[in-house]
Amino acid sequence: MKRAHLSGLSLAVMAGLVVAATLGGRTTARDQASARGLPTAATCSAPRAGTWRLPSIDGRVPVVVHVPPGAKAGAPLVLGLPGAAQTARDFAQYTGYSHLADRRGFLVAYPTATGARPSWNISGTAAGKPDDVAYLRTVIGAVVAATCADRSRVTATGVSNGGGMSARLACDAADLIAAAAPVAGGYGSLPDCHPSRPVPILEIHGTGDDVVPYRGKGADASGAVSRFLAQWRRLDACGPAAVRSSPRAGITELHWEPCRAGTAVEHDRIADAEHGWPGEDDVDGHRGFSTTARTWEFLSRFRA
Repeated sequence: MKRAHLSGLSLAVMAGLVVAATLGGRTTARDQASARGLPTAATCSAPRAGTWRLPSIDGRVPVVVHVPPGAKAGAPLVLGLPGAAQTARDFAQYTGYSHLADRRGFLVAYPTATGARPSWNISGTAAGKPDDVAYLRTVIGAVVAATCADRSRVTATGVSNGGGMSARLACDAADLIAAAAPVAGGYGSLPDCHPSRPVPILEIHGTGDDVVPYRGKGADASGAVSRFLAQWRRLDACGPAAVRSSPRAGITELHWEPCRAGTAVEHDRIADAEHGWPGEDDVDGHRGFSTTARTWEFLSRFRA
């Protein structure tokens, strides 16, 4: 895959972000940023436009950040989580998310998981793998501090293993994540989900997926999309009946509303689509369906 061009980060921000702290405790990103002399939403000016990298956090591959031209303090932030064996730059190229961000004026942060074949520890129990929930909480705090993003409009999406990780964040970082949109996610190994608040969820999946099958794996249908959606309808206290639509041939959209606290659970079933990000980097839907545009349309509707 082609690699996105990366420019350097200003020395002032680099120096501050080296010590950016996790949001795991009571201290907020704004509190920590203020204490360390970093910009906050009340003090910083417009973030630096372009594609650049944060300094390494916990010795990991630096997070790639994309800020569109003309972005102002208080812009929404999307966390884009690559699938297994993908890097941040691979995912950015694969999805075209930075191109859509330039059109819509939001920010994107692309972390990379650990390992020679990077993968997220979505179960939390993978041997030798770090706590990725704690790491991504730190990433969110660092990016918010660096870009003055709107803390209430931080959302997450991802594909495959990254889709499963975005679903995990909805469960275990609901205080930070306004909404999540997992795509072709692997849900069979996710731990029990106990979010601190209702979280809007959009799930996109192809019926031809043979990596994480739509109907799940094995006799117990582990990871079935229907089971994942049922869990979130229960967690968000949604109405029992779905509103069904078909915006174009081969696409079935299901919407469950009303849900608690103004949330929603939605699902796009893509007939015969194989494992991956339907439409790939097509942000205009020229190839029939744009997952990039659809996930942003959903995520942009919500605040934490």
